[in-house]
Amino acid sequence: MDIKIAFKVTVEKGDLISAKNHRHESMELVYFLSGTGQTMIGDDIYRIQSNCFCLIPPNTTHSQTSESDITSICLRFDNCELDSPIGLWVDADGKIKDYLEKLMEELSYQRPAYSLVTKGLATTITGLIQRAINENVPQDRKQALISKAMKIIEGKDGNLSIDEVAGQLFISKNYFRHLFTQYTGQSPIKAIINARIEHAKHLLLNTDFPIAKIAENCGVENPYYFSKMFKNITGATPSAFRNKPSSSDS
Repeated sequence: MDIKIAFKVTVEKGDLISAKNHRHESMELVYFLSGTGQTMIGDDIYRIQSNCFCLIPPNTTHSQTSESDITSICLRFDNCELDSPIGLWVDADGKIKDYLEKLMEELSYQRPAYSLVTKGLATTITGLIQRAINENVPQDRKQALISKAMKIIEGKDGNLSIDEVAGQLFISKNYFRHLFTQYTGQSPIKAIINARIEHAKHLLLNTDFPIAKIAENCGVENPYYFSKMFKNITGATPSAFRNKPSSSDS
């Protein structure tokens, strides 16, 4: 975690200017020390309470509405490998808060070797955040992520990468792979390939496109590799599948 900005702020009740819709180029952690209200991240709204935190991916629009004065610690940082979906999470044992306050103290006083200390604290905070997220992700939210992933894959006919799907879900590639396999019993790359094959079947039966063009439409540059992949999954080459008599012809 490379910290770019760290500050503590109090947003007064009803102050819409300080927390209006905005975005940042870096990932942001907002830890709510006290107060109540709502925060909107992208299209989702979350209830703010004391000792909870939210993670906001880069360039994601977010805002905050205060029902009372809300005091929070905000960190903006780069190069952080948090495997996390968008959301708001509870710091059940208060350890994240303790380390954040130590971090703010080190950054404020800048005593000898403070840069080494802050790096260590930042690493610990990252680990504690990941632990809190892993222990508190609701099952229905995980399922919603997988459902959204399938819609993304099918909507693009499989013509995209795992990185692109994970990016649209605002989660890391590794977390996406683990979650997808856990819930579907297959890897995301297999789901992507299956979507490409289904699209290929449609093109074979409903167009006169040559095999090379169909392969290209399905995101495969090498027609030979495409034909081999198609046969491995369907049991027939693309040409044989196209020329197979339909049930209406018999």
